[in-house]
Amino acid sequence: MKEKILSMTIAVVVWFGAVFFVNAYQIECPQKIDVKEKVEKMPEGWEVFEKDSLSSAFHSMIVYYDHPSRMAVLKPAKGTVDGKKHELIWEVNHYTDVEPYYVSCAYSTSRIELIKKIDLSMKSCWADYSKNEQGKKGTLTCSTSEAKNLH
Repeated sequence: MKEKILSMTIAVVVWFGAVFFVNAYQIECPQKIDVKEKVEKMPEGWEVFEKDSLSSAFHSMIVYYDHPSRMAVLKPAKGTVDGKKHELIWEVNHYTDVEPYYVSCAYSTSRIELIKKIDLSMKSCWADYSKNEQGKKGTLTCSTSEAKNLH
């Protein structure tokens, strides 16, 4: 009997954990990336003075519909999700959408962007920016709840 109760308790805890995990999640952009530039075709008579890799600091986030190479940038709006107001919010994964959404993390002093797919079960995402001792920080929080009062 004790084993059955323990098994049921574990099953309920796992189920609740799965439900809450799917309802919302966060994507945190790395604050700094190391970048190494390379000259592809050296002009005649020139040589490269190499420095160590350049550290590039996080700058901003962008949300794309489909792969970022297709340049389908979504314009953020102001609105609410689950009763909380947000300044930068995107609606993602409408029922008719067939391509995934991506978040892109852009960095200063570099043209490199890091991209990550947004889970297909999410309906809205919002950006939060903050600063710490390493510099600017960006977090994209996504939820299965739809955004409201967008403007």
